[in-house]
Amino acid sequence: MAGDLQFRWELSGSGGVTYRIADGTSEHETYIGYCTDALADLLYAMTGLYGNSSGERFSFDREPMETRWLLRRQGTDVAIAVFEFPD
Repeated sequence: MAGDLQFRWELSGSGGVTYRIADGTSEHETYIGYCTDALADLLYAMTGLYGNSSGERFSFDREPMETRWLLRRQGTDVAIAVFEFPD
């Protein structure tokens, strides 16, 4: 079982945000520009896990990259996978 989940969301730059997500075994940190409503997309996906959905996904457009999160509910736990796609 992974350690404690840590999540940080900080406004930075001109309308962008830097976030960090980590547990006891892995960590991911990146900057997201102002091109998407990133926090709303994240919260919408998280709340979707409280319904009948066992999985949710959302993307952050990072010009020219994309970061995609996959959330999978496994009982009372949630598995999070983060993928980055260049250009």
